[in-house]
Amino acid sequence: EHWVLSCAFSFDDKLIVTACHDNTVRIWDTQRGQLKHTLAGHENQVRYSCFSADGIRVVSTSYDKTARIWDTQSGQVLSEFKFNDHFVRSCDFTPHSFN
Repeated sequence: EHWVLSCAFSFDDKLIVTACHDNTVRIWDTQRGQLKHTLAGHENQVRYSCFSADGIRVVSTSYDKTARIWDTQSGQVLSEFKFNDHFVRSCDFTPHSFN
């Protein structure tokens, strides 16, 4: 029902982010084993997601041909990038992103 297409740990191993078949990104607390946030906004399956080095942001890619940067505390979209011809399979932050 809610297949996970990819997952990644935060650099401090306290959180896991999952890219889900139901068009959402989910952030999980590894200490408590509980869901912290469900990030909704993609219009198709989320293909990939990962944390920034500081854990403050998550980037996600989707079959809806967008990539989004999310704030992990508020769950709000900070940026959205639209690709006309193809979906993006994966993405990542550089070690010095947003510094």
